[in-house]
Amino acid sequence: MYLNSKSIFLRRVQEALLLKKITKRTANHFFSVYKKFDLKKRSEADDKADELLAELISESAFKQK
Repeated sequence: MYLNSKSIFLRRVQEALLLKKITKRTANHFFSVYKKFDLKKRSEADDKADELLAELISESAFKQK
């Protein structure tokens, strides 16, 4: 799954997938839904996803220590 985007949302989804916090099927769903958004919605999605996925990833890193 190659990403050619600077989207925070897409990077966070990829990061969550690599950390095995979400399945590949879920990641593909996020990607397809995100691509359907217009630019304003993408910006809003980026902001919210950055918060939620960063929290998920930090919890994962904390649990691994």
